[in-house]
Amino acid sequence: MGYKQLNLPDGEDDFPQGLILVSGNNSYGKSTILEGILFAFFGSKIFTGRKAESFITYGQNKAELSVSFSLDNIKYYIYRKWGRSGSASVKLFESDKKGMYREIKKFNIEEFFEISKDQAMSTVFVRQGEVEELANIKGAKLREMIIDIFRLNIIDDSLRYLDKESKSKTHEKEKFEKSRVPIERIEEDIKRIEQENNDNKKIISEKEKIMLEYESTLKTYPSNELISNLENLYKNKEITEEKYKSYKNDFETKLKNTDLNLEDFTSLEKIKNKFNTLDNSKREIEANKEKNDKKKQATVKGMGKTKGRVEDISKIISKMEKSLQFTENQTALCPTCQSELTKEHYDNVIQNFNDELALNQKKIKEISQLIKNNNKDIEKCQQDLDKINEQITIIQNLEKDFENYQKYDIELTNIQKELSVFLKKNKERFKDSSAKGIKDISLEIERLTTELKLIKKEIAEKRATIKNNQTRITELSNEIKKMKDLEKKIGEIEIDLEHIIKAKEFVRRFVTEYMVVKRLVKNITLKADRYIKDFTSGQYGELMLDLTGTKKTGLSLKIKDYFNGQYEPIEVLSGGDRTALGMALRLAISELMSIIRPTKESPKKNPKINFLLLDEPLAALDEVRRERILKHLTKSKAFSQIFLITHTAIPSDIQTHKILVEKDHSTGISHAKFEKQSVIL
Repeated sequence: MGYKQLNLPDGEDDFPQGLILVSGNNSYGKSTILEGILFAFFGSKIFTGRKAESFITYGQNKAELSVSFSLDNIKYYIYRKWGRSGSASVKLFESDKKGMYREIKKFNIEEFFEISKDQAMSTVFVRQGEVEELANIKGAKLREMIIDIFRLNIIDDSLRYLDKESKSKTHEKEKFEKSRVPIERIEEDIKRIEQENNDNKKIISEKEKIMLEYESTLKTYPSNELISNLENLYKNKEITEEKYKSYKNDFETKLKNTDLNLEDFTSLEKIKNKFNTLDNSKREIEANKEKNDKKKQATVKGMGKTKGRVEDISKIISKMEKSLQFTENQTALCPTCQSELTKEHYDNVIQNFNDELALNQKKIKEISQLIKNNNKDIEKCQQDLDKINEQITIIQNLEKDFENYQKYDIELTNIQKELSVFLKKNKERFKDSSAKGIKDISLEIERLTTELKLIKKEIAEKRATIKNNQTRITELSNEIKKMKDLEKKIGEIEIDLEHIIKAKEFVRRFVTEYMVVKRLVKNITLKADRYIKDFTSGQYGELMLDLTGTKKTGLSLKIKDYFNGQYEPIEVLSGGDRTALGMALRLAISELMSIIRPTKESPKKNPKINFLLLDEPLAALDEVRRERILKHLTKSKAFSQIFLITHTAIPSDIQTHKILVEKDHSTGISHAKFEKQSVIL
């Protein structure tokens, strides 16, 4: 502001207790000193509409501010530094027993003083014109001010809290109601499940009887091993018998197509002789066939030569006929030997060739007939050979079939013996030992075994169902207990809701009446009454404050006029008397802030600030009232220090400490000095 540098009081002295007047002309910077104290504590936000930059001295880039104070017999100082760029810092230091200061790293100034900045501005700092404003304030606004100053919004907070609790409890009840299941329905489910278990137990009992019957019946039958062995014997007998019959039928069928009989196979010698005879005939036929084959090959070879000669002769004749050209003297050159030929000689040669050709052609016909006859002989040999081979193959197959036939005949005999021995040995175990009987027994055992498995499976399933149902019954029983607990909780919530309704009624009626009317307002009126009598020269007193009205109607303010003995509304008072009343109320409220709490359970402790900053509270008062107020403040022990700004004349009999403010009009810089009154009268 207007100070470039200021240190009050000089040196390391503290301000003394009591009233300290701050005097000087208007615009010299008196209010700045008091604002600086609040600024140091709470920062620029305490002043509505002003930024920290507005507190920096003109021409400077930054500002620093420090205030030393004592609290609970401990010395502190708070330091603030801020710049035009917006940078700022605040630090709080605490003095130890040796007088050394250490920084308190983490602190909240409102929690430190146990007072909010809004409360401080309404109690610690009385701004210029505020007393007049308080003297003429409407009841509703005064009511709100008292509620805010003394934190009486605890009543509204309590009601809001109770409303919140009511909604929470209602929501909790609705939540419980949604999850609530009627106990009767659960009990019906338990009865239904118990009945199902009883029915299943009956079914199990019946099935167990049938199971015992089946198990007893199965014990009367032969073992599976015996049945399997007997079935295998019958099966082997059946298979061997089928093979025996098959080989026997094949042997007998094939035997009919031969000149042999069954007796021929009783001795291997006979079959062997038969094979030898057939083998000799086969070798004889094969030799004859080989002879005919060779004869055929020689004949075919001769046929080839003859045909070749015929072809050669035909070519020679053709060539001679085409190439010979006789001269006039009937001569020509031979195309073969190039000798000279006569026509006569040529005719003789041609005749000889034709005769040879005719002879060879005749020879070809004779050779062809020989080849044809030879082929017939070879074919006859092959037919005879095929018959013999067929007979040999038949005899070989018959021999093999006979061997198999005999083999399975022996096997069948052995199996029948084995079957006979088995049946004789296990006769008592089988009621019907026939193949059909054994098959019927196997089917019956399989049927009983399958049904027995199904019965056991059904019994196991029923027992599992009973076990699961029993678990479910336990769960439902626990659910009943849970529902009973839930109903109990719902009942408790309903009781809580009733209590909340009654508590809200209690807060609205009893708490408001007791806490506000009988306790707080009573103390305000008592404190203010002492100031009023003194400030009004004994004309007025017994202030009446009624705070039971609504926010709209506010306070009802009346005061007793001792001249006529009547209680008058403050509107009938003169301007000076209303200002005196406002000052009385203001001092009473500020004084009560440090000594009273609305209730013992109030959420915060009493504020620790007990000094008062008064900015021009006496301007609207006449000299008599101003003198009375100053004398009262001089004697007051309610506050450790009272800083009072005034530019009006101070009566000569008022002796107190002073801060004198001056201003250099050439530079615009303000200066201040502290004058300590050695003797306070």
